[in-house]
Amino acid sequence: MYVRKEIRDFMKKMPKNMKMPKHWRKFVNEHSKDYNLLIQHGKAYECTNCGKYSYENMMRNKANIRKGICPFCGKEFYIARSNLRSCSFVYDLASIDNVDNKLIIRYFEIRRSYDYRKRRFNDNIAEYARIVPEYDIELVNDRFYRFLTWERVYHTNNIKKWRVFTGRYRLRQRYEAIYLEDMKEKLKGTIYEYAPLTEAVLYLGNRRTDFMNVLKKAKYSSFELLMKAGLYNLALSRPKEFDKKGSFEKRFGVNKKFYSFMKKHDISYNELQVLQIIQRPNIAKIRRLLRISNSNIMDLQEANSYTILIKLEEYSKKQKYFSIQNYLDYIRNMEKLEVPLTKKVLFPEKFDKAHELSVKKVKIVNNKILQDKIKERCHQLEKNQYKDNIFFIRPAQSLDDMKEEAKQQNNCVYKNYSERYANGGTDIYFLRKLDAPNKSLVTVEVYKGRIRQKYQKKNRLVTKSQNEFLKLWEKKVLNAA
Repeated sequence: MYVRKEIRDFMKKMPKNMKMPKHWRKFVNEHSKDYNLLIQHGKAYECTNCGKYSYENMMRNKANIRKGICPFCGKEFYIARSNLRSCSFVYDLASIDNVDNKLIIRYFEIRRSYDYRKRRFNDNIAEYARIVPEYDIELVNDRFYRFLTWERVYHTNNIKKWRVFTGRYRLRQRYEAIYLEDMKEKLKGTIYEYAPLTEAVLYLGNRRTDFMNVLKKAKYSSFELLMKAGLYNLALSRPKEFDKKGSFEKRFGVNKKFYSFMKKHDISYNELQVLQIIQRPNIAKIRRLLRISNSNIMDLQEANSYTILIKLEEYSKKQKYFSIQNYLDYIRNMEKLEVPLTKKVLFPEKFDKAHELSVKKVKIVNNKILQDKIKERCHQLEKNQYKDNIFFIRPAQSLDDMKEEAKQQNNCVYKNYSERYANGGTDIYFLRKLDAPNKSLVTVEVYKGRIRQKYQKKNRLVTKSQNEFLKLWEKKVLNAA
């Protein structure tokens, strides 16, 4: 593999071994506390973390794995018998360094081995990888070995050389924590010198933090501004959206009088978008509007074009099976039926009944053009099919398929979504069980690669297992596409 000259020159300047931070060992010991055992001696339990004995009974969990909580140090550990001879834990820690004003993230594997004579664990530390974000390269040393997805770090050899990692997969980057004590000093001279990275990591909890993702956000000039303004959520999610010059209102889309409200609630990007629409500093109403819309801002904006969202939020509290999507379906049906959108129509006494009646009155023109369009759409979306050992999901296959889904689910997918699906305005999928492929389970709408609606029969919420499957599908298939 060809390595650019600037990277080759940089590697020549990079020491094989670098000094460790001043309190590095203390940092390692602090995180090693989570990797210990309770050694059972008859009715007594010895904690390898604090060295104290307890005579309390230890509980088993549902998986029949013996675990207990030490009453002295308060930590939960696995329980092992006193005849244990061998046991080890492996985890990673990280620190940063500076070479030629370039930030380096250093990865260390900590291997904790049980010494049965002392009934304590010993730590052995080996540095195995370095990442240079500015060059977008990963470096590994001769202690690190990888074959496909299998990794090993040798703890016996001195570091002889570093090389650019050229494996098919990226290095593991899931460390327990990153050393923060000297971060400001190490950032001097780098492109991140003034970025409040320590504060960002502490905000995220410094527990398996995706530091590379934090660095991507820190490249925007707005990152520093947002962090210092106490708008941490915005800084660590969408700093790009605020990377512009001008007044507070130009940057955030709301008047500066809302700043204290935004800071108090550490407002998220979606919450800010709702605030921009309703112009009311009420976090409860903002979050409820996000819940009933499944965080779909475009749907909230459309609903706001028909009525005031604050009024709609109040109305929704008294209604059954209410969602912004169902409300928009109902409004569209009223428009198709040429019914004037009076206050009584906009806010029917019983929304579920009014919605159901509007669906019955709407007619679908069942012709060959519509049927052919739906079959073509199904062909386009077949690549997004997915399954596990319980569920599978597939696109709607035909007009009759959608009609049957609506009949089984008692929903409006046939009347309200057939034409939009056929014309590419939205995507419709059916979630079903592998052992019952013809029985409707969940109707799913996807818009712009994101799940917009997911309901069981009569618009009931999905179960936990169904929701987990759909989340995985969205992440692995829809987002990947």
